[in-house]
Amino acid sequence: MSLKDKEKWDSKYDADEYITGKEPSGWLEENAGLLDGNGKALDIAGGEGRNSVFAASKGYEVTCLDISENGLRKAQTLAQEKNAKITTVLADLDNNSLKENEYDLVLCFNFLDRNLFSGIRQTLKSGGLLFYETFTLDYLKYSSFKKEWVLEANELLQAFSDFHILRYREVDENPKAFASLVAQKP
Repeated sequence: MSLKDKEKWDSKYDADEYITGKEPSGWLEENAGLLDGNGKALDIAGGEGRNSVFAASKGYEVTCLDISENGLRKAQTLAQEKNAKITTVLADLDNNSLKENEYDLVLCFNFLDRNLFSGIRQTLKSGGLLFYETFTLDYLKYSSFKKEWVLEANELLQAFSDFHILRYREVDENPKAFASLVAQKP
């Protein structure tokens, strides 16, 4: 990411309202039964913290990583509002390596950096869960996204084919198109 990315996200998160809302992603909520609340969780590009706060409410010790100070400030505010505790870390994911065997849960929503796939694989402990949801190629029909920001068909399945796939879907319903994955590291 760059200074331009940081400025873009700081600007987006500069409003009082939460641009994705305060409730967790539907995918995370629908599959919450898989969360045992034990251990450490990492929310990659966690933005305003809605998924971090949800994981913390389930008992995880959560680190929310994002490039935006404004997003992280709002994440802390949301955590206080919902009586949850999270740690926020300002990080440029292009220049930040993830610790090996550090997390029991990794969350990544609405963000794609294929270079992070190996880092996600390494940072998850054996038996750890990955919840990943982001836009697919079909989303280009409904948005001005760049092609490199979206997944190819079945790309998440292929990227984490060495994991045990617990849940997977690809959705194309105007104006949304995304892939959702829950996988467990062997």
